[in-house]
Amino acid sequence: MKKRTKAIFLITFLLIFALGTGAILGAVTWIIQDTPDISDYKGSSEATLIYDAKGELLTKLFKENRVYVPLERMPEDLKNAIVAIEDTKFYVHHGIDFWGIGRAMVNNIMKGDLLDQGASTITQQLARNAFLTLDKNYLRKIQEAYLAIQFERLYTKSEILEMYLNEIFLGHSAYGVETASLQYFGKHVWELDLAESALIAGLPQSPNNYSPLRNPKLAIKRRNVVLDRMYELDYISKSERDKAKNEKLNLDTVEEKSENRAHYFILYVRDQLIDRFGASMVYSGGLKVHTTLDPEMQKLAEQTINNKIENGFIPSFQSNQSENLQPQLSLVSLDVNNGAIRAMVGGRGTDQFNRAYQAVRQPGSAFKPFVYSTALIEGDYTTGTVINDLPMLASESGKGNNLSIWPRDYGDHYRGLINLNTALTHSVNVAAVKLIKDVGVKKVIDFTKRLGISTFTENDGLADHYSLALGGLNRGVTPLEMASAYSTFANKGIYTEPHAITRVYNKHDKLIYEAQPESKMVMSQEDSYLITSMLKSVVDNGTGHRAQMNRDVAGKTGTTNDYTDAWFVGFTSQIATSVWIGEDTRRSMEYDVKTVSSGEAAQIWGDYMRAAVKDMPVINFQMPENIIEVDVDPYTGLLANEYSPRIDVLPYKRGTEPNQKESLHGPVETVRVDKASGLLATENCPSDQVEERHYISGSNIRIGPAQKSFREVNSNKKSDELVRGTYTIAAGEPVQQIDHEYGIPKVQRNGNLRYETKPDRYCNRHPASAPLTQEQDTSSDNNNSKKEENPIRSLFDIFGND
Repeated sequence: MKKRTKAIFLITFLLIFALGTGAILGAVTWIIQDTPDISDYKGSSEATLIYDAKGELLTKLFKENRVYVPLERMPEDLKNAIVAIEDTKFYVHHGIDFWGIGRAMVNNIMKGDLLDQGASTITQQLARNAFLTLDKNYLRKIQEAYLAIQFERLYTKSEILEMYLNEIFLGHSAYGVETASLQYFGKHVWELDLAESALIAGLPQSPNNYSPLRNPKLAIKRRNVVLDRMYELDYISKSERDKAKNEKLNLDTVEEKSENRAHYFILYVRDQLIDRFGASMVYSGGLKVHTTLDPEMQKLAEQTINNKIENGFIPSFQSNQSENLQPQLSLVSLDVNNGAIRAMVGGRGTDQFNRAYQAVRQPGSAFKPFVYSTALIEGDYTTGTVINDLPMLASESGKGNNLSIWPRDYGDHYRGLINLNTALTHSVNVAAVKLIKDVGVKKVIDFTKRLGISTFTENDGLADHYSLALGGLNRGVTPLEMASAYSTFANKGIYTEPHAITRVYNKHDKLIYEAQPESKMVMSQEDSYLITSMLKSVVDNGTGHRAQMNRDVAGKTGTTNDYTDAWFVGFTSQIATSVWIGEDTRRSMEYDVKTVSSGEAAQIWGDYMRAAVKDMPVINFQMPENIIEVDVDPYTGLLANEYSPRIDVLPYKRGTEPNQKESLHGPVETVRVDKASGLLATENCPSDQVEERHYISGSNIRIGPAQKSFREVNSNKKSDELVRGTYTIAAGEPVQQIDHEYGIPKVQRNGNLRYETKPDRYCNRHPASAPLTQEQDTSSDNNNSKKEENPIRSLFDIFGND
């Protein structure tokens, strides 16, 4: 019976043992199957490094801030320190330290916590950090041990140590010893001394507690523990230990001071990288990205804008609809020769909305050069083509209550006969609209698209969308594309795609991308010079005068209705820059302290560019061989004659210049006219009612200087909405007859303009007075004859030199 009982007990034990062993083996097998495969492990995520054009580090993009460094570049003291404090038997075990585990288990049993200590080797820590969670449980410990054995089977000790030193978290945002070295000491890991190496080696146990930035005393205490352990293991001598113990921390965190530098440029580069390589590669692939940013120009751009804000030149208001101070600003600079972005400011702050390329805003008159360029290329226009700057109606159906003057020039001030150069110089709205009506909206859009403007909508192309000439787009334009479009004028008609990235290398230093920006001829060198010359006149003599400097500058202002957007876009022969100002919510910039307009944008542009190009060689705009300059009369567009009161020297493509002399101007006769009646004055006309007027002898056409006023009549408008216009006639310009209500020029049946002529009768409103005697008339004629001995000089004396 006893034998039978023993047999049953033995069989039962064997069954239980077999079942238990099977369960354990099954569980272990299941755990192993659920453990990640490390056969293709090539290191954890690495930070992407972004450099400026001079090779200086701008910033890093990362999920884990890690920069991989090979083991041979790490100091021996650092390797020995890590082994001494973390795993003294690293070079002899096979991934697991069984004696260490035993000691840890005894300690845990005595403490009553079976998971208190783990005795993980360097290999186990690498396995845990690279593939597992930090949870303390037996499942994770079994997986950790299995992975450690696999690491030892697949990799050498040197490879494992290299992976570990690049993998471990070392406090704050630092992963790996290179990032920690830069973070704490401002130097590369291969530049660390013994004391610094020991401090970093002491961090893995508790990075936050031993951080020298957070707890310097604890960090020193931990460092000294590491040094003592290195001395015990004969890694260092006693004198080396003692010297290192006496060293101060010598922390250097200068890298953190430049975090906000080129913030918006970095955002732009990041977005470009993500579009090309994907977010995972950008934030964990260890890319090395070389960019076009000029650090000095970027610094000047930021300083210029900050100074203008701090001194109140640009106001600061908190909007209820935005957390950011308003108005906002943007500045973009491009190298006109290759499209490289040299500076970029996308706002006043560090938000994520980059106004340099994400803000699509109305360009106002900054769009006009595209209309003028199209007219020069597609139409029969030259810089000297004369256009009539007098009001036109939105409707051509005749007078009536539904009529309205459109477009309106700034301040309702009109100039009459002007050439294209003058029209663009003074940003004349009527001229721009007349040009686009003639050459066609579609041609203007097609040409502007070739300049890189990509924000047009289908409605922008409607045939009667003449407000396009004034910058009235359905969406708008971006500051980056405006700078790029204008750079085409500076680059002799060649458009080059703007770009911020020149080269990208992968984590193995293999070139995986090199910029090849699109470059194409979109207008002839001659046409680009003509529009450049006109834009230079804007800066020299017109609305862009605040941008002047000691070299040729061309550019254009732009202010939209109600002052919601303000622009200045301009260029030298080397750099094109756009400046935009506006509120994010498109509110008016009419503030109590001041109204912000294109004048502020031009001032910012000028202050920045004068500093940015100071050390660049002075290279003025070069006139092509096929361009000639001609002296022309500004009111006829023909060659000046000896009586022309003003001469414009304008560039023409050879063969398009005028070849006839103007015959409008001749000897000038000055007579006294009664203003009320418009007739020749008598001696009894009240003196305050008499003025001298000038007429061309022979044709009797009146010429300026003169001024006329008109006032719109429209019952559908409120009184303060009615146009009260002024027609200012320059010296020597023929005086047109205009409608007194709308200022529209009167024309003859053949379509020719009607000019005022010399009256042939005397004023009869003052009968008590006698007309001038024959002798008085003769005397007046003799005086005029004397003045006309030098007709050109006489005209300048009478009218002044415009």
